[in-house]
Amino acid sequence: MRPLPLLASMLALRRGLAMSTAGPRELRITQALTKTFAPQHLEVLNESHGRREDESHFKVVVVSDKFEGVRPLIKRHRLVTAAITADTGGHLDFHSLSVAAAKTPAEWDGVVAPSPKCAGGDGRGTKR
Repeated sequence: MRPLPLLASMLALRRGLAMSTAGPRELRITQALTKTFAPQHLEVLNESHGRREDESHFKVVVVSDKFEGVRPLIKRHRLVTAAITADTGGHLDFHSLSVAAAKTPAEWDGVVAPSPKCAGGDGRGTKR
């Protein structure tokens, strides 16, 4: 199901506003995914709680022909993560990455599930 035209316009406006206020980490993620996947649709959402400047939590949606024939889904997620971490030694330099969608254009239905609330912690399953 495709979003309604008004909803699609509102989402595009939100993405445009987000890009105009994007921090350096968000811009780096956008550039890395664009360079690697030449996506037909790309969303990089800064979902950091607290201040947006923290740039600690990101959600990405990547729709690209480059995912054609890549199975299972975890391989697509690993490709996305590898593209983002290529210049950081293979490690995330922020707390949380959610790959909300890594799909081909034929698979893309325009729907992205909401992210769960962050439970905190240090990435190893323990609280800080």
